[in-house]
Amino acid sequence: MKKAVFIAFAFLAIAVPVMAATTLDCMSCHGSTGAKYPVLGAKLGYEVSGHATLGDARYSNATGCQRCHTNEGYVEYVAKFGFSDPVKYDRWANSLNADGTPMVDKAGNAVPVPVVNYPSQPGCFTCHDPHTTGNFLLRSQVADAKNKITDKPVTLYNNEVYDGGSGNLCASCHMARGNIQKDTIALKGVLGARGSSHHGPEADMVAGTNGFEFAGKSYNSSSHGTVVGNTCVTCHMGQPNARYGFSPEVGGHAFTVVGDVHEVATGNLSNCLTCHKDVKTIAAKKYINTSFGNLKNTVYFTIKAKADYDGNGKVEFVQQEVQGLLDKLVNLKGNGAMQTMANPMFKADGTFLASKTTYPTEQLGAYANLLYVIEDKSLGVHNSTYAIELLMDSIQSIDPAFDVSKRP
Repeated sequence: MKKAVFIAFAFLAIAVPVMAATTLDCMSCHGSTGAKYPVLGAKLGYEVSGHATLGDARYSNATGCQRCHTNEGYVEYVAKFGFSDPVKYDRWANSLNADGTPMVDKAGNAVPVPVVNYPSQPGCFTCHDPHTTGNFLLRSQVADAKNKITDKPVTLYNNEVYDGGSGNLCASCHMARGNIQKDTIALKGVLGARGSSHHGPEADMVAGTNGFEFAGKSYNSSSHGTVVGNTCVTCHMGQPNARYGFSPEVGGHAFTVVGDVHEVATGNLSNCLTCHKDVKTIAAKKYINTSFGNLKNTVYFTIKAKADYDGNGKVEFVQQEVQGLLDKLVNLKGNGAMQTMANPMFKADGTFLASKTTYPTEQLGAYANLLYVIEDKSLGVHNSTYAIELLMDSIQSIDPAFDVSKRP
């Protein structure tokens, strides 16, 4: 019996990885009461987050999608490529050489595209690796001997660098999956419904980069990307003062700024109030229901715009102005610039119109910007100046009579 016990412990000593020197023990995280780290509370928020519920892991599991849509793919991405070259990762994930030719093995056979055998949703161990490191540092963070934490910056697809503190980890996935300017030019006039902003260009928007920028125009940014410490994390994970949360669906590891509380859409203003002393939220109208993107029922933050950008005769809240500019391009009334142009991009009901028409690059750029602002999902909160500039220039590229004299 003693020999068997000795063998068992010897096996464990080999099989279990050695933990970093730390005072952290199991109960610090997994204890039911008095835990040092609020793992159970974080898990409650995570379970209602898009990371847990969107169900992308099974079908988004090839050609680079697994990098952000699966836990295993993200960990592999960080381990092999870090945060500095998403383009190189995409080539590897598509089994392509640097020149774009297919990879082949020594026998001349095509190298299969890598997939995750048993993919899982992004979860706790996607962003953290506590059982290896002994702490809750993000995978984008390193700590020196004095426990000073440094956040690794993230390179976007247009080679601009995003450096927003602990929000860098968020940015490593929430970026436009491509160089929008170059990708739009490469279309050679052919319009496709999907575009290149790919559902998550928030980091690009915060940084004020990677939209389709028109020749002869200058582009600027509002201050959220520089004055908000830790960017994404500060706003999306902030907790209401004196309470752990309005509900598990708001803040924390749900990562939402707006959620339903007692069946009412509610905005978490705890960190907004640091700078915007009187900000509140009011009900917002639903944007068009389209095949390419849809802004769900949400709220407007009561931060007034500096001018009447959408030309409706009144200065409204920033998000209302941005929504008004989107409506100038396409809306449910059928009178948007993209619906009434010579070769429409959208039907009167706001749905995408597949067309064999070849469009000027500038008009394709306008479409790319429409998708970019919609898929950013903040209606200008992330970067009102950049979003407004892109939309005003896009409208003018289709309707030269549109007044851009109040452009930021």
